[in-house]
Amino acid sequence: MDKFDAVAAARDFLMRHGMYYEQIDPEKELKKFLAAMEADFRENGRTGRMIPNYIGDYRTPVEEKTVTVIDIGGTNVRSAKVTLGPHGLKQIQGLNSFLTPGVAEETDTAGFYGEVAEGVRDNLVSDEIGICFSLATIPQRNRDAVMVAGGKQIRIRDMLGRKVGESFRQAMAERGLDRGQRMTVINDTVAAALGGRAAFCGTGTSDRTTYSSYIGFIYGTGINLCYREPTGEWINTETAAYCTFPTGDLDDAFDAGLIDPGGDRLEKMISGGYQGGLMTCILETAARENVISEVTWTAIRDAVSCRRASLSGADISAFTKDPAGDNMIANACADDRDREMISRICDLITERSAWVCTVVLTAALIRSGAGRDPNAPVFITAEGSTYLKQADFKEKLMQNMNDFARNRHGLHFEIYNVPDVILRGIAVACLSE
Repeated sequence: MDKFDAVAAARDFLMRHGMYYEQIDPEKELKKFLAAMEADFRENGRTGRMIPNYIGDYRTPVEEKTVTVIDIGGTNVRSAKVTLGPHGLKQIQGLNSFLTPGVAEETDTAGFYGEVAEGVRDNLVSDEIGICFSLATIPQRNRDAVMVAGGKQIRIRDMLGRKVGESFRQAMAERGLDRGQRMTVINDTVAAALGGRAAFCGTGTSDRTTYSSYIGFIYGTGINLCYREPTGEWINTETAAYCTFPTGDLDDAFDAGLIDPGGDRLEKMISGGYQGGLMTCILETAARENVISEVTWTAIRDAVSCRRASLSGADISAFTKDPAGDNMIANACADDRDREMISRICDLITERSAWVCTVVLTAALIRSGAGRDPNAPVFITAEGSTYLKQADFKEKLMQNMNDFARNRHGLHFEIYNVPDVILRGIAVACLSE
C-alpha cells in the first residue's frame, strides 16, 4: 500500500468511528468551550472547574529565602529545596522523585500523605512548605485547599472533602516532622503560570520587555491550564473535566472500561496517561475491521500482556519517531503495510490532540482579555511529559495555534518551556501575598 492509500485508509477508519481530527470544528468547539467556561466561572469554583486562586503578587525577597517544594503529579512526586533571591532563582537542591501513592495500588488519605511525608522528609528543613497537587482542589483563603475530585486513575479512598495542607501536616506530626511550617497549596497549572512569570521577570527568559498576561499549560499524564482574568484573578480551569468536545465510539468504549467512566472526558481523549490505553482500543478495532492484520495485532497484544499493561504513550512516541526502528510496535508489525497504517493512525490521533489543545488555549487567551497587541503578547508556559516528548505534537500545536489563535482570532502569544518551572512556581507561590 503506498503512502497516499495509507493516509486515506487511516482517515476513513477514524472517520467511521468519529475519531478524525477534521470532525472537530474548531470555531464551533471554541464557542461551546467558552460558554461552558463562563457558566462555571459564574459558579466561583463550586462546580470543580474555573477555580479562583487566592495568590497575590510575588514578593521578591530582599535576602535569599529557601522553601520546601513538593510537586504531587499524576505519575510521580518530586520534592526539593528551592532558594530564591533578589535576582530570581538561586538554586534547587535535594531534588528527589518517587511514584505517586495510589498509582500502583489503592491507598487511603492517611496512607497517601504518610508515603509523601516519608518520601520528602529530607527536604523538610525550611519554615515554608509549598505543595502543588495535580488533582482538583478548591483553594482556601488560609492558603490550604480542599480536595474535590480524583482523576488520572489515582486511587485514594476517602480523600474528597479533605484539606491537603491539613492532611499533610497530620502526617508530618505523626512522624515528628511538624514544626509549625507555613503551607501553601496550589495547582500545577498555577505553578506553571507563576513560575513562567517569575522566570521572565527575574532571569530574562525572553528579550521581550512587555507581556500582557501569563498562562500555565500542562500536557502530561493529564491536561489542564491556568490563566489570569482581566481583574487579576488566577483561574485554574480544570480543563480535563470538560466534556464539550465530540467523542468517538472508541473514546466511549475505552472510557467505559476505566475506574471512573464518564469523568474527565476531555483528558481521556488526548492526554499521556490515557493515550496508550486508547490506542490499544483503536488498534484492536483496526484489526477486527481488517485495517491492520490480525497477526500484527496479536503480536502487539502479546507484547503488552507480558508487561501486564496496555500500550504506553512512550510506545506510541517511539514508533512515531521511527516506524521502522527497534521499538515494540515496529517489531510487532507483520509487514510494511501494517507499519504504514499504524503510523498514519498515530499521526492523525496526534493531530486531533493538537487541535483540542489549540481550542482550549485559544479560549484561555480570549478569557484573559490580553494578547491583542502584537507588541504585548501573552506568555504561555508549556510543561508536561507529553508536551515535551510526544513526537510531532509541539510542531502540530504551534502550526494550529498560528493558524487559529493568531491568524483567525488576532491573538498574539509566545510559548516557552521554562526549566524547573513547577518547582520555581511553587516557591514563588509561597513568597506571594
